[in-house]
Amino acid sequence: MIAMTMMAMGLASVFGGSVTEEVAKGMAIAALKSTMLKQPIKTLTKELSKLIPGLGQAVGPAISIGMMEAAGWSLANDMALRFNGKATA
Repeated sequence: MIAMTMMAMGLASVFGGSVTEEVAKGMAIAALKSTMLKQPIKTLTKELSKLIPGLGQAVGPAISIGMMEAAGWSLANDMALRFNGKATA
């Protein structure tokens, strides 16, 4: 959550805006929730892989990184819309 909050604050400055830490934290939480709801199979796979010894340690982090990246792109798109009025690619 700390990384996502810092990413939100950094993205705001990249797009020419400014947000407080609390606003950035709220945006990070919203982006993560949105990503999890859009990718239920990845979330379910991550949780189920924890039940199999060995597999959970290999698959879980990889899925988490992918979901965090997707949430970051979602956050960047939201920031672009908010501060520039247009979405990123």
